[in-house]
Order: sequence, then C-alpha cells, then structure tokens
Amino acid sequence: MMPHMRTTLTLDNDAFQAAKAKAAHENMSLGKAASELILQGLRRTSAKTAPSAVFHSEGGTYTSKEVEEALDDE
Repeated sequence: MMPHMRTTLTLDNDAFQAAKAKAAHENMSLGKAASELILQGLRRTSAKTAPSAVFHSEGGTYTSKEVEEALDDE
C-alpha cells in the first residue's frame, strides 16, 4: 500500500460533485473517492495507450504495461 499524500486541489465543480456523490454512495471519505476516480481515469488512459509508451519518473522508466500492472496491484 502506498503512503497517503495530503494536498490541496482545485477541482471543477463537476469533478467535485462526482467525488462527493461517490463518497456518499460508498460511505468513504471525499479524499478516497477522489483518489479512486483519478486512478480509474488513469487505468482507462493506460489501457488506450500504445504498448510502446514509456513513462519517466524519479523512480525510473516504466512502460505503459508496467504502469497498468502496478495500478492493478492496488
């Protein structure tokens, strides 16, 4: 499990309402709901990304398949 990051976000009203509704419907915090929606969007994006896509970060270089597998492990 990854550590939690506390931050401040400015959200579009639609994004806020979606996270707020998810939080209420699934009895979870607003932060957890927003995180799940963000990760859901990333999964959809990575599924559409060509297998040859490469992502660079401070931790190394990863293919889209490695990113997708890491998200699935969460």
